[in-house]
Amino acid sequence: MRLTDIRIDKALPTPAYLQLKESLGHAMDSGLLTPGSALPSERGLATSLGLSRMTVRRAFEELEADGRVEQRQGSGTYVRGQRVEQIIDSLTGFTDEAKRLGLRPGTKLLKAERVGADEATAAALGTEPGTTVLRLTRLRTANDEALALQEAHLATYLSELSLDALQHRGSLYRSLEEQFGVKPVRARQTIGARLPTRAESAALGIGREVPVLALERTTYDAEERPFEYVRSAYRGDSYRLALDLRAS
Repeated sequence: MRLTDIRIDKALPTPAYLQLKESLGHAMDSGLLTPGSALPSERGLATSLGLSRMTVRRAFEELEADGRVEQRQGSGTYVRGQRVEQIIDSLTGFTDEAKRLGLRPGTKLLKAERVGADEATAAALGTEPGTTVLRLTRLRTANDEALALQEAHLATYLSELSLDALQHRGSLYRSLEEQFGVKPVRARQTIGARLPTRAESAALGIGREVPVLALERTTYDAEERPFEYVRSAYRGDSYRLALDLRAS
């Protein structure tokens, strides 16, 4: 966005910070400022428009309060993408859920390795600590924006999963069903909030002060066998969970 695209009329009764907020909001709505792009600096806008930095800062704060931008410490202010809301009323994988929400899902396989199950993984999969499991570390994206870092641990009998097929299909559940006939029937999921690890911060492109939603899920097949244990860190500024509740 060019600074010359912004006009502030100090003769109007509307406060300058609101005019600036509206101008920046219009730039986002019209596509001049796209998700992930940086807003002009406070200093640059203040100098160009003849405003105080306090006025510019207030406009930025208003946009942040509306959920339209995010502050990244030491980096600047950036346009936020569409907030993803997942409704918890059925068991679906990330790919299908993203498509249902009208988003373009993406997956980058960062690492695939056979490792010894730690205590949490062993307990979830009903095996002994140290048992070999396949661990898949994947970056999940929505409309090309990083949304979650996931670590999926698969039961030993699934450790020969074809990674080529997984990369081609994009969906782990579809790959498991086609190769092994394993289909998810139910899952138990817990959700908590915490600050990201250094690795999660780097992978998701967020500051260490931006919270993540930490999800843990154990997935079961039709025979009630746990076959998958997943630990995920979702960007707290871009993702939220919704529950559909009905009276009993």
